Order: sequence, then structure tokens, then C-alpha cells
Amino acid sequence: MTANRLGSSVVAHETDPVDPGSLRAVMRGFATGVTVVATADEDRMFAAVVNSFTSVSLAPPLILVCLKTGSRTCAAIERRGFFSVCVLADDHQRHSERLARSQPAVDDEAFEFAHGLPVIRDAPAGLLCRVDSTLVKGDHVIVIGCVVATKLAERDPLLFYNGQYRVLPGQGVADAGSTASAK
Repeated sequence: MTANRLGSSVVAHETDPVDPGSLRAVMRGFATGVTVVATADEDRMFAAVVNSFTSVSLAPPLILVCLKTGSRTCAAIERRGFFSVCVLADDHQRHSERLARSQPAVDDEAFEFAHGLPVIRDAPAGLLCRVDSTLVKGDHVIVIGCVVATKLAERDPLLFYNGQYRVLPGQGVADAGSTASAK
């Protein structure tokens, strides 16, 4: 085994794979925002609650989201070639919980349409994206999107930390009993 010194710790470069439960436990310690990734395809809406979302590049404007391999939302995004990403506000927890369990109806009250794509009403931030590329890694598909439009509003975001929804200090308190997965 090859190792480098990082401070007083030894960091291994080659090890056995970490079991999924250990990785999940560590990742629960990383606070994230909560987003809804959505598209419309053949008169149906598809949406997924996602916390694996980040910017990749400012020039060109690229973001990435990770979607479960084989999910209906991922398949619809690959067919359509366009999708939206909406950051959820601190009062959108009910949307997150519901959309984590089921697909939205075309007339879902949480959504409105922007340039033919479903977006969450009153989201603090949103992006419309064209699929740039996809890459299957493990049990997820990494979707790189080229941002074609943005929206920004002055609202506080919903956060997810240690298996629970959270809000920024000084704001309301998310239901402490909720343990829905934002993935």
C-alpha cells in the first residue's frame, strides 16, 4: 500500500472499497441544499428531489446533477434533452417530501412552466439547462447541463443535514421529526 503524509495522518491511496452504509453515514455530515430536477416529456412531468448538484464551470456555464440509474426522471431528461433545477425554499419541505415519493401530475400546484419546462413556484433560485453530456458511474448518472437561463429571488433555502431538513439560523424550524431522504 502506498501512503502520503497529510499532517500527522496517513492517507491510503489504495484500499478496499468502503461499504455503502459507512459512506452514507459520512455523507450525512455534509449539509446540502435541496433541489428539484424536472422535465416534461410527451405530456407528462417528471421530477426528482436531488441534493447532488453543483456548478462545474462558469465559462461555459455548466452544472451537474446526479440521478439514480434507471429512474423515470433520468430517462425523460435523456429523451427530452432539457431540464430544470430549482433550489427549494425553507417553506418547500412538503414539496420535497412528496416528490421524493411520487411523480408530479401535469397540473401539480407546486409547478409552473418556464420555456416549456416545469419549475417550482416561488423557488429562490432556478436554472434551465440543455443536456451537455451524461456519464454513468456506479448506481447514478451524472448529468452535465449547459445553463441556458437563470432565475434568482430573495428567499432562504431549505437545507438537508444528518438525514433531516434544516433552515438557516434565525428562520423558521423545519420539522425535526422528518427523516425523508433528499437524493
